[in-house]
Amino acid sequence: GPTGAGKTTTIGKLATRYVLEHGADSVALVTTDSFRVAAHEQLRTFGRILGVSVRVVDETHSLPQILASLRHKSLVLVDTAGLNANDPSLQFQLQTLRNCPEVQNLLVMACTSQASVLANACKTYAPAGLQGCILSKLDEAGVMGEALSLVIERALPVAYETHGQNIPDDIKVAQAHNLVSKAVALSVHSEEESERLMYEFGSVYSDELSPFNQDGPLQGVAQGVAR
Repeated sequence: GPTGAGKTTTIGKLATRYVLEHGADSVALVTTDSFRVAAHEQLRTFGRILGVSVRVVDETHSLPQILASLRHKSLVLVDTAGLNANDPSLQFQLQTLRNCPEVQNLLVMACTSQASVLANACKTYAPAGLQGCILSKLDEAGVMGEALSLVIERALPVAYETHGQNIPDDIKVAQAHNLVSKAVALSVHSEEESERLMYEFGSVYSDELSPFNQDGPLQGVAQGVAR
């Protein structure tokens, strides 16, 4: 995802939860961000705190090589660089991810972003072969209808939602019911957003005033694609 979407923090949350349940020996962290000075220091900090190994993809260590060396790990989390869409390094990075079929690529999208920004992120990172997405910064979002509309339009399953900076607490497996409930709650303060939700989701939006209809068009939006 783009810079500032919450990729590294989200990886820290997932890694911490897995370490608490399965131990540090079962987890490894990898970063492809060797383009910026000290860009991988936050991930190394997580690694030191958790006691897990951190590897950096660079000119001498390719992603396939590193993944092969970590095949004994139960979970390997790969943090990517947030690069400009016109940066040649981004295209190389996306192609590298696409050529690693063992990697599940999840796009991190900040719900604080405008619809055009979210749409551009989907378009930019689609070449990686996206299996799903993570909706981040729900605690800072003023509206959510734009993000939900996009994931439905692109048929992009939502694996997780994050709602704060606390590690590892502010993350959970996404559920369609919860996402729609939050979108409706936010729309109360915005007449324009309320109209958008009514138009986009029809009866499902109305049903938020009563028990959620699991058979509605949002069924399956929140699917856990990350393990």
